[in-house]
Order: sequence, then structure tokens, then C-alpha cells
Amino acid sequence: MRLDRKLLQLSASDLAKHLACRHLTSLDFLAARGDIKRPYWQDPSIDVLAERGLRHETAYLNHLQDRGFQVLPDQSGLDHAGRLERTLSAMRSGTGAIVQADLNSGRWRGRADVLLKVNRPSALGAWSYEVVDTKLARETRGGTILQLCLYSELIADIQGCLPDNAHVVTPGCGFQPQTFRLHDFLAY
Repeated sequence: MRLDRKLLQLSASDLAKHLACRHLTSLDFLAARGDIKRPYWQDPSIDVLAERGLRHETAYLNHLQDRGFQVLPDQSGLDHAGRLERTLSAMRSGTGAIVQADLNSGRWRGRADVLLKVNRPSALGAWSYEVVDTKLARETRGGTILQLCLYSELIADIQGCLPDNAHVVTPGCGFQPQTFRLHDFLAY
């Protein structure tokens, strides 16, 4: 959650956190306004999990390259507008896999781990995109499904059609994704 020129912008994480604890939404809003300071503590186990997550995502991206996908890596040093333009340009050009793809529509924003090109026509051309999220958890949680649904709706605004599926790749499964049919979950 953040305020950008007095417009409240929300992310998929904000949605999941709100469903888990409405009070947390109130605290996040106060912090976004600058009324309170967010607590900070250093937990080494968080750093270890983050590193494992990055290694898992990198291994998945290597797997995609081995399968012949053109992978657009994450690009540091760009501001929010530059990251959005990077994603839009890559989608329009038909890049095979877009890493850390920034998405935005109205007050909703997000950063998908990977947008994967699929052979389904859209306003972009003979292709469209579906979200792939890399997770360390062995079981996919409801918050992850909501995150995928939101990212998919943001993608639909760009490509003119809702993706059919969204995917989660967990470790230890040979990079075989768990596939979720979006129309089974969007009502939630």
C-alpha cells in the first residue's frame, strides 16, 4: 500500500493481508500516510528464505531458457514508470518470458514473478500472457490464488482478454507448474 500523489495504490499483497487481518490494513494505511512508522527488525531467517526463493526463481528461468524461451531478465535502476514501460514493450514485442513484470491499472498494481507467452490470440497479436509465480511452499495458499487472479486481471487490461490459467511452480517437481483455471477462482 502506498500513496502516490494522494492516490492510494494497492497490491495483491495488500489484498491478501486484508483478508487475513483487517486491522493490518488500517495500520498499513496509517503508515502510507506517514502517521505511524512501520516496525523494522532484522530476522536472519527471512534473508535465508529470500535467498532460497531467488535461487528457485533463477533455476526456473534457466529451465525456461533450456526449453527455448527468450527470457527478459529483471532490470534494476528503473523507476516505476520505466518498469511499467519495460513490461508493456516486452508484451507488445512477444517476448517469451518476462521476469518481474510490473503491472498497473487504476489503483491496483503488482509485480508478477514471470509472464509466460502462450499461443492464444489477444490484442497483442497471435499470443497472450499468463502469470507464473515461483513459490517455496509445497502447497498453494488462498492468498497466492488471489494474487494470481489480480495479476491476471491486470494483464487482461493490457492484452484485451483474460488469461485462461495461472501457474505456480514449487521446488522438487521438475518445474512442472500447478495450473489453476482462473474462471474457477475469480468470483472470490
